[in-house]
Amino acid sequence: MMTDVSAVLAARGMRLAIRLGLAFLVMIVVAAGFFLVVYRSTYNVWPGQGASTRVHWCGRDYENSSGATLSWSDVNQPFPVRLVGQYPPLALSRQPLFAAVTPNAQRYSVSPPLPCTMVVYLRTGPTAYKAYSLLGGP
Repeated sequence: MMTDVSAVLAARGMRLAIRLGLAFLVMIVVAAGFFLVVYRSTYNVWPGQGASTRVHWCGRDYENSSGATLSWSDVNQPFPVRLVGQYPPLALSRQPLFAAVTPNAQRYSVSPPLPCTMVVYLRTGPTAYKAYSLLGGP
């Protein structure tokens, strides 16, 4: 008689463990889905994809509407153009992202503050760059 009771309790414990495991699995799937949606809405691509016609940097979106590539000699900016990162962050093959960043003292001297830059450049080849212009204006 005692073994029947312990068998019932063991079965209940096993069912509880399965339910907890499934609940944990569902939470992981929901969290991963949430991450994917936030990443897609921020960077305009899914994780693993390369850059699209839009680039997100410094809290702003930039767009390449022409699709044309430039050489480094075509880049003309008021501040030095420097490497600011790799884009997109979770791509299988990330590309260097360049920008002529406005100095903070100048950016915050007006209200509302100026954007970090008006144009960013994505290196697409050894000597080829795509220019992405700021969306929505300063």
